[in-house]
Amino acid sequence: MTTDLWEYRPGSHHAADLTLVGYDVEATDGPLGHVDQDAGDHLLVDTRPWVPGAPILVPVGLVARIDHLELVVHLDCPRARVRSAPPPAAIDRAGREPAVHGLSQEGRAALDAHYARVAAAGRGGRRPG
Repeated sequence: MTTDLWEYRPGSHHAADLTLVGYDVEATDGPLGHVDQDAGDHLLVDTRPWVPGAPILVPVGLVARIDHLELVVHLDCPRARVRSAPPPAAIDRAGREPAVHGLSQEGRAALDAHYARVAAAGRGGRRPG
């Protein structure tokens, strides 16, 4: 995978001076949860009540667009693609304050490997257009 998984896409309407904490998160096939933490290179998403279990890390490269009026982050993938990612406890986070430091290189590599496997299996690919 390329580093674009860890950067917002052009046209996603990310405003660097706004935090996305509290925004709802929508996958292509329905609601996923809400943003608990905006760490710059990824979002920590609380998936309850849609997906039981731990919060999940969503790389910002999966953000298709952000609706600042409705407070919704729209992803370009189905819930299954994100839901199957390793839990945050399995990812090595750099420093004590992920919102400042983001993910370590090891954490990024773990998620890069996950999304590469998902893409190779043909599940959860990007929608055309």
